[in-house]
Amino acid sequence: MLDWIKALSGYSQEAISGACEEYIRRESKRRPTPADIRSLIGNSRTQGADAGTGDRNSLSVDERRKLETEILPRARRLLDVPGLSEHARKTLAFWGEQPKGNTQ
Repeated sequence: MLDWIKALSGYSQEAISGACEEYIRRESKRRPTPADIRSLIGNSRTQGADAGTGDRNSLSVDERRKLETEILPRARRLLDVPGLSEHARKTLAFWGEQPKGNTQ
């Protein structure tokens, strides 16, 4: 049990639950390992990126904290910086945020 806790401690409950459900749908005859669940969480992150939107629920607690306290605030500040404003808009849009302020 401690192996599972250690291996999955950085992921949100939603991400772990979703990966477990996906595993059960795919592999109903074999018990998963922590690596199986981590792999499915990683796959769900990749699929979210391919869809053009970020899935905050698939982020670990630390990743979500960094997104909300560092990345998104920085992107909002970069909206007014020539040459970086388009990247900032795309970053905010990817995470479902509406750009505020400069709308060039």
